[in-house]
Amino acid sequence: MPLRPTSSPIAARVAIRLGLVVMAILVVLGVLEVVLRNRPTLLGDAYANGALSRYTVRAGGIYYRDRTLRMNFMIPNFETTMYANGYMWHHQTDALGFRNAPLHIPADVVVLGDSLVYGQGVDFEDTLGNRLEERSGLRVVNLGLQGDCAFQEAYRLTAYIEVFKPRFVVYVFTSNDIEDLYVYLSDAAMEAFIAQPVDAVRYPERIPPDVALRERDERIRHRPFWKRVEDESYVFKMGRFIQYLWRGAGLPAGVPIAAAAPSAGRRVDRNQVSVDPASLGWRYTDHAIAYMTSLSRRHDARLLVVPITGGRQFEILREVAQRHGATFVDTTEFMQGPV
Repeated sequence: MPLRPTSSPIAARVAIRLGLVVMAILVVLGVLEVVLRNRPTLLGDAYANGALSRYTVRAGGIYYRDRTLRMNFMIPNFETTMYANGYMWHHQTDALGFRNAPLHIPADVVVLGDSLVYGQGVDFEDTLGNRLEERSGLRVVNLGLQGDCAFQEAYRLTAYIEVFKPRFVVYVFTSNDIEDLYVYLSDAAMEAFIAQPVDAVRYPERIPPDVALRERDERIRHRPFWKRVEDESYVFKMGRFIQYLWRGAGLPAGVPIAAAAPSAGRRVDRNQVSVDPASLGWRYTDHAIAYMTSLSRRHDARLLVVPITGGRQFEILREVAQRHGATFVDTTEFMQGPV
């Protein structure tokens, strides 16, 4: 009786076809990877923003994270090329991790704010802090970071007011500051901050920057292979982009896409919370302004509240600033633009 072959011709053909399919998929993914690396704007600015962004604690990013404060800080003495919304600029930080050249210690003015103050889209010469220094003749320090709101800004003032000993503290408020609080903090965390008397506000002790930076480097160095691929592959970034679009499409009207991120922990109607002085976000910001005003006074400085917004937010912010004794800067003419 003849022996049967160990593998049938059918099984062999199936294996060959599967191999060809896998190879074809790998070739397509390889070509797609090359195309997206060379032309990341092919899928639009939204994809390019995510693929080219360095606003991250991942490899290639400009941030490191303090796990006790749950805040990001910029890597000190670091430079790279940044991209956002079609703009490219040179990013360079000082010894403390901010965009200052030179770094004035002490300084006359400290400026707090988000990407507007940080200088997204512009080189150092055109940042708000540098322009203010050129026009005023005062020594200005820029403490702005992309994405900052009252949560981070109140801490940064706490951490650095004794370092810089400013005469003026400029707090720049932008229209998304209220909704951003819901991304960074839970309701309980916001309520806990509001419950603290102004003179008793305390923050956890910051991890020494060199320790936090070393932790970041260790995490990056010991990433599993697939994590490295996920972080660096433009095809994987495309997958995350598709998920981002899918989550955004599933949100009800008025809810920001950012709220769908896992860090947000909830969905909020930004159109409601941003203009309601009784909302948790506004109550937190109100208390933060009271705290920053008091802190500035205790260090012989004056807090100036600068609204880069209009309408109801402008009115709420003016009332809050005046109630706490901060100087409110009327930016109406600036916001209207040239006539």
